[in-house]
Amino acid sequence: MKIATWNIGEDERNKDRKLNLSSYEYIVNTIKNEEIDIICLQEAITDSKDLPSIAKYIKENTNLHFIVEFELSDSHINIGSKMGVAICSKYEIEKYTFLKLENPELTYKESENKTYFSHDKGFIMAKINDCILATGHCLPFHIFKKSPLDYLDIYEKIEKEFLEALKENNSFILCGDFNYENVSDLFPVIMQNCIDLIDCPTRKEKQLDHFIISKNLECTSKNIQENIFDHKLGIFHINS
Repeated sequence: MKIATWNIGEDERNKDRKLNLSSYEYIVNTIKNEEIDIICLQEAITDSKDLPSIAKYIKENTNLHFIVEFELSDSHINIGSKMGVAICSKYEIEKYTFLKLENPELTYKESENKTYFSHDKGFIMAKINDCILATGHCLPFHIFKKSPLDYLDIYEKIEKEFLEALKENNSFILCGDFNYENVSDLFPVIMQNCIDLIDCPTRKEKQLDHFIISKNLECTSKNIQENIFDHKLGIFHINS
């Protein structure tokens, strides 16, 4: 299986970094050119007056005909749109679960005219092709001048969900934008039996994105590439 993870929240070519149909066409062309079997998206538009759901657009324009999307919050870039996480797959999505992270309701006032509020974040956990695939997006604590290490109870709760899934199926993949570099701090038990295949910066000078596999899986190739969005695209060929 060739599996990709990609935060597509900001198209750096466009004014105010907004997404448009050209952004969507770029995603579809990448899926086709790279022959991606499963793509995991973060900051994916799920509802908008200007654009279709990106998951539905991919379903209609590629061979990834099985989709699931988890709407989580308003988009901070495409104002008036909703966004979340999504999986688009060539293989049947046999079952899935939505896992919402606890929102600590943080605020940070940058100026008189600009205040940040913490959005809901979460994961989709799905069974695909005899593997458990969990993908999601974690809160950017750095925006609020906070450390995720002071909120580890949030990650402990979600890690328990991953560990329950591991009891049923030890072929496990965990990927997405975790907004933090050292994933072992966030999911220490998971990382005892898994490895992170990304070992380079994925946004600016930091590695915020991760692709973690259980040790019984084999990665035969990987490609971390620059693109039009503000996060690098990670593509991994996984054998079970």
